[in-house]
Amino acid sequence: MSAPAPDLPPMKEYKSVQYEFNEEQNREFSALADAMRVTAGLMQLVGLAFVVLTAMTTLHAVNEGETGFGHYGTAIGLGAAALLCLCIGFWTGGAADSFRKIAETKNEDIWHLMNAVGSLRSMYGLMRTIIFGSLVLAVVGLGLVAFAAIGK
Repeated sequence: MSAPAPDLPPMKEYKSVQYEFNEEQNREFSALADAMRVTAGLMQLVGLAFVVLTAMTTLHAVNEGETGFGHYGTAIGLGAAALLCLCIGFWTGGAADSFRKIAETKNEDIWHLMNAVGSLRSMYGLMRTIIFGSLVLAVVGLGLVAFAAIGK
């Protein structure tokens, strides 16, 4: 038989003191959120423009019965740009919402700040992958355009 476990003192209840940003700091977070929201909207518009250009370039290549890869290479490059712009736009918008909540809520500032920082960290982690993939697609697109130009 084993010896009985010694009595342990009861654990103290953990309470966190929530930091609350002052009015001046809240104005800075609010201004940051506004700037991020505008930037996010503009990046989404640019991404949408690239989506339309990608579709138009692909449709043109199909309608012309292109046997070469020149127009498809351009479409691939435009598609990569669309993906990059849309990802930046949507994630920046999400982080902007968290920064806005810092200024608008009470007793949740640190939670919203950490949420915004986590969102930005995730965005930049995936952006690194998307940028690498976009570079690969751009090189493939350039190669297709160069191959089509040499073949003429």
